[in-house]
Amino acid sequence: MMYSAIASKYAMALYNVSKANNKTEEYKDRLRVLAQIYDYMSVFLNNQAIKPEKRAQVVCQLMNELGFPADQPFSRFVYLLISNKRLKYIKQILAFFDFTVLEDKGLIPVDLTTAVELNTEEEQLLSEFVKKHTGREPVFNVSVDEDLIAGVVMEFAGKRFDASIKGRLENLARNVLRREG
Repeated sequence: MMYSAIASKYAMALYNVSKANNKTEEYKDRLRVLAQIYDYMSVFLNNQAIKPEKRAQVVCQLMNELGFPADQPFSRFVYLLISNKRLKYIKQILAFFDFTVLEDKGLIPVDLTTAVELNTEEEQLLSEFVKKHTGREPVFNVSVDEDLIAGVVMEFAGKRFDASIKGRLENLARNVLRREG
């Protein structure tokens, strides 16, 4: 996934605060809730006719009612996102925050798309492949796509490895078209 420079700056700032306060997991949960609130209330939260303080207050109050109380640093973060018109980047901020947490633990996120559910042995083989190329333990985000026919597609460290039948067929078709064209 590509991250915007804006999202990465806000995510890193929040991550540094969360780490200093030993609240990284709490803040990660709060960011998830904030992203969900934004999904449901984006019209209200982006309404410039309502003061940023009021919008931030509503969000924090709602988070408290949902069981995810916003402490002073997180409340300030919400206010900054709203007042600087950056709340629209919340999903990218959340993704970069998650990525940073994994990086700090020496792990690497891997998007893995498979044609069918993998068994433990297959997952172990893919894990070894990632370790060999990165030197870090992978954390898989697995999705199943039956259109792949068979095989897997992995994305990590800015690289894409396509070992699917669909990918091979598409590559073969491109090569044939190049030769004929």
